[in-house]
Amino acid sequence: MTTRVNLSPIEAHEGAIRAVFSDSYVFEIPAYQRPYAWEEEQARELLSDVLAAMDNTDVSGGIYFLGSIVLVKLPNDPQAKVIDGQQRLTTLTILLSVLRHLTTDEEMRFTRRSYIFQKADPDKGTKDQYRLLLRERDQAFFLKYVQNAGATDKLPDPNTREGSEQRIAENARYFRRELEGMNEDRRNKLVAFIIQRCYLVVVAVPTAQAARRIFTVLNARGLDLTPTDILKANLLERAGESKDVALAKRWESVEDELGREAFVELFAHIRMIYERDKPRIALEDGFPKSVTPFNGDCDAFISDILEPISDAYTLLNNPVMVQEQFGGEADRAVRSLQRIDNKDWVPPALLRLWKRSSDDTSEVAKFLIRLERLAYFLFVTRADVNERIARFSAVMQEVDPIPNRTVSLDGIALNQEEKDGFRAALSGPLYLMTRVCRPVLQRLDESLAAGGATYDTLVSIEHVLPQTVDKGSDWETLFPDEAKRKEWTHRIGNLVLLTRRINSSASNWDFKTKKEKYFQSKSGAITFALTLRVLQKDAWNLSTLEENQKVLIEKLEEVWQLTTNMSVDSDEKQ
Repeated sequence: MTTRVNLSPIEAHEGAIRAVFSDSYVFEIPAYQRPYAWEEEQARELLSDVLAAMDNTDVSGGIYFLGSIVLVKLPNDPQAKVIDGQQRLTTLTILLSVLRHLTTDEEMRFTRRSYIFQKADPDKGTKDQYRLLLRERDQAFFLKYVQNAGATDKLPDPNTREGSEQRIAENARYFRRELEGMNEDRRNKLVAFIIQRCYLVVVAVPTAQAARRIFTVLNARGLDLTPTDILKANLLERAGESKDVALAKRWESVEDELGREAFVELFAHIRMIYERDKPRIALEDGFPKSVTPFNGDCDAFISDILEPISDAYTLLNNPVMVQEQFGGEADRAVRSLQRIDNKDWVPPALLRLWKRSSDDTSEVAKFLIRLERLAYFLFVTRADVNERIARFSAVMQEVDPIPNRTVSLDGIALNQEEKDGFRAALSGPLYLMTRVCRPVLQRLDESLAAGGATYDTLVSIEHVLPQTVDKGSDWETLFPDEAKRKEWTHRIGNLVLLTRRINSSASNWDFKTKKEKYFQSKSGAITFALTLRVLQKDAWNLSTLEENQKVLIEKLEEVWQLTTNMSVDSDEKQ
C-alpha cells in the first residue's frame, strides 16, 4: 500500500516498513542532529502499541501507523539524511535486530538480516551497506552491539555507558528481555506484522535549504528540537560537507559539557552580549541577526566566540575555579549572584571574563564584586526586566563599547541616590518580598560566618517575634504597641535561618522556649551565624531587635559598599 503526493519540491508518501527498510533508502543521521535519546519508556510504548495493534485487528484495522520521517533525499538516489525521525528509525532497527538474532531458523535469520543490512548485488548496482548509519560518534557502538550478526547477544551494562550509548544498550536489553519471553511463533508473527502492516509517512526534500525550512517548521510545532539544533543545522549547512563533521564534533563537545538546557541559555547570553537590548524575536531567528560573526566563517565562530565564551560560562559556574583565580570575595559574590531570580547579570559577567587579559585578575575580581552589588540593588528594589536589561547593557558598554551607541544610564557604579534607595529597601519589611528575602539573608549570614556557611533547599526563614501574637502571651507583654510590632516583625533584624521545616505550632512559643527547642539543630549545633546572634541574647524586646537590625544593616552596607567613604567608590569609574 503506497500513496504518493507530488508536492514538488517536497515528496510525501506512505509506505510499509518493507518499503522503507529496503534498497530504496540508506538512512544517515547528520552530524548536527542531537544524540539518540529514547529511553526504555518510549521503547516499551512502541512494542506495546505494535503488539496491541497486531492482537486486536478489529480495533486497529490490522495496521499500525508509526508516524512520519523527514529526509533530505534526491529522487532515485537512496542516500537519505534524516532530519526528523531518528528516534523511531533507530528504535525500529534495534527491535528488528533483536528479532533477527532470536530467530532460530538460519535461512529465515539471513532473510531478516536484509532489514538491517543491504548485501551487495551487482545486478542491481548496490553495495554492502547498513540501512541506517548513526552519527559518526555513535555508529561504531551501534554496529558492534546492534547491527552486526549476533550483536545483541553480548550487550554491555547500560550503567557503564553514557548518553546515546546508554540509551541504545537499555532499549536493546529491554527488547531482548521481552522477546525472549515469547515463543518463536509469536515472534515470527510480530516480524511479519511490522514488515507488512506497520507504516511510516516519508517526507523527502531535495535540498539542504528546503530541509532547513522543514527543520524550523518542526521546531515551531513543538517537536523536541531546540533553537541551538536549528542554529547548528544553519552553521553546518554553510560549512559544507568537508567541514561539517569536524565542526559538529566541536559544537557537540561544548553542548555535552554544559548540557542541552544550559547550552541554549549560553546562546541566549551570547546574543545579549551582541544585541544589548531586550530580545523581541525567537533565539533561532534573532541570533544570526545580532551575532554577526555567526554568519561568517564557521570555524572562526566556534574558535573565537563559542568555545571561549563557553569556557567563561563554565568558570562562572564553578566556585572552586572562581576562588582559585579571583579570590574568596569574588567567589562569594558569584555564588550570591547565582541565588537571585534572574540571569540578566550573566552576559556582562561572561563578557568581562571573555575579554580579560592575563594581567587584570584583580580588576576582574573587583568587577564581579561590583556586579553583585548592582544586581542586588536591582533585585532588592524590584527593577523590572526592561530596567535590568538596560542597566546591564550599560555595564557591557563600559566593558566593551559598541561604536556609535549612546548609553544614558550609569553602568556598574551606584550613585548616592541609588545607594540610599538600596539601603532603605534592605531596612524595610524584607520578609514580605518573598523572592528577595532568602538570598539576602543567605548573603548576610555568609558574611557573618566569614564565608564558611553552606545552604541547601531545606533552609527556611523564621521570625523571632512571631507574625501573630496571642493575647496575654509574653510577646504581647514585650511588644505592647501593636503598630511597633507590625513595623518590626518582617525586618531583617527579626529573622533567622533554620535547617528544618517551619513548624507553625512553634512560631508563637516564647523566646526562651524557641531558643531551647527550635532555633538549634537536634544535635544542639548552631548552624547559621544569624541564628547564633539571636541565641546569644538573654531576651528579645524592641531595643534588642533594633540593635540587631542596626548591626545587620551595617554589615550589608559593608558587604555591598554602600557608604561614601569606602574604597570601591573612589575607583569604580576607572
